[in-house]
Amino acid sequence: MVEAYVFVHIRPGWAKKIVHELSELPEVASVHACWGRPDIIAFVKVADLKKLRELVLQRFHRAEGIEATDTHIVVEL
Repeated sequence: MVEAYVFVHIRPGWAKKIVHELSELPEVASVHACWGRPDIIAFVKVADLKKLRELVLQRFHRAEGIEATDTHIVVEL
């Protein structure tokens, strides 16, 4: 299992739509709009790094209103 925080940078006025859209994805455990940068933080859980890449590049990056993402993979210490 791979867990990651995906920081999402969006166009102004799109937060509500994108939070709703991302919250519908089964891999997204939680999603929150924030003030400042990033605009949205999503916590995701996927089976492996390939699934994480697919989620971010195929689902997040193709969503209208999302300009960029910054992914932080959780590590066990």
